[in-house]
Amino acid sequence: MKKKDFANLVSKVETQNQNFSDKSYLSTLNISSSIIGREKQIEELVRLFLDYKSGFVVPFVSIYGRSGSGKSTVVKFVCQNLKDEVNIDYCFANLRKAKTVFGAANIILGEMGQPSLKSAQGINLCIDKIGQSIFTLKSSLYVLVLDEFDVLFFDKRGRPSDFLYKLVTLSESLQRNGILFCIVGIANNVLSEFEIDDRVRSRIGSSEIFFEPYSKKEIIQILKDKSKHAFLRKIPSKIMEYCAEVSSQEHGDARRAVDLLRVSAEIASKNQESLSVNHVNTASDILQKDRTEQILSGSSFQFKCVCSSIARLSYLLEQEWHSTFAIYNQYKMIIGDKKPLTYRRISEILTEIANTGLAISQTSSKGRHGYGTQFKLTITPEIVGTSCFPEWWNHIQDEKKNYVQSLKERKQLSYMSKNSNGKNLSKRLDDIQDNMWSNYVGS
Repeated sequence: MKKKDFANLVSKVETQNQNFSDKSYLSTLNISSSIIGREKQIEELVRLFLDYKSGFVVPFVSIYGRSGSGKSTVVKFVCQNLKDEVNIDYCFANLRKAKTVFGAANIILGEMGQPSLKSAQGINLCIDKIGQSIFTLKSSLYVLVLDEFDVLFFDKRGRPSDFLYKLVTLSESLQRNGILFCIVGIANNVLSEFEIDDRVRSRIGSSEIFFEPYSKKEIIQILKDKSKHAFLRKIPSKIMEYCAEVSSQEHGDARRAVDLLRVSAEIASKNQESLSVNHVNTASDILQKDRTEQILSGSSFQFKCVCSSIARLSYLLEQEWHSTFAIYNQYKMIIGDKKPLTYRRISEILTEIANTGLAISQTSSKGRHGYGTQFKLTITPEIVGTSCFPEWWNHIQDEKKNYVQSLKERKQLSYMSKNSNGKNLSKRLDDIQDNMWSNYVGS
């Protein structure tokens, strides 16, 4: 590409972006000046923080709810605005990329402006460094926000409960120096679902704030508020309603609705077309693929195998819901000669998959056999398969083609059987059917 061609390209892209006035309003990193539909949660959080003026603050606040329900946005909004009003400081640390407890500690240090430590230096030194950083600020209240808090508990060797205990007891030494300390844990699940020692539970209490999914009406209000600042022209109401409808089907995910509107507008601008529902559908497919690849890129091999198990069942059987037992059998087949995880651990991974939003679950009664949980992908099996193991997925697609062809052959044999009334041919048909099914689903 020549310099002139590059200049023309820049001009072309700038022209395509002319529909936007301030795209930052559509960014998930943007802290909005107004929060919609979360007044109750804001008040609860402010009340908990302002207790410091009476000389007390709860050591731990659990913020939980589904992805895209506004948890991180609200906590940032409250902390930032309180810092402007009263003597409060805070640190917001997203632990998503932490693979170990020690890695999480280094992320916290990094957000505090401190250098990372080597694992040989130990977790106790990390805690000391965190305490020293807080002490130098001399604020009346320091809030440590741990977003994606549940990541800590994926590290079974790092003793996450012990790490949390040391963070909580840090508040005792800070309080002796006139600083109150509060930890805010943001996760999809309530705190009681994590493996935490009794000594920790007795110290942190039960201060919990639940974020229910946004309603369709609330998502429309959020889109209207953001589009008013982000676009030069008014976005048609039917487009925002459609974006809200799509995201509402996935449990009221406002983040997804905003991303849908942004990507839809980018596609329309690129094609020099008026924004339409078709652009939203195209954007939905793109975001599904991108989001899946983002989640799976940092996931473990076992996590990918379990996702692939659901995808294989859904694709081959053309059914949406699958029991934990059926998924576990598929997983053992996919894992091959490697040592499989226990049934219980696979159940935990399925819960993790549901928490990421790649799948949803439902629990129903099986009568005298108790209760059973089933799982359903929220995206197409093809996206999961190609994102996890592309070559393996090509083989699965070939399996389906072969099975369909085998069914055609069986129908021909069945017709011959009826005409000849041959018992041997009927038995052969049954054997063929059994082998086909066994090879097809791996049962």
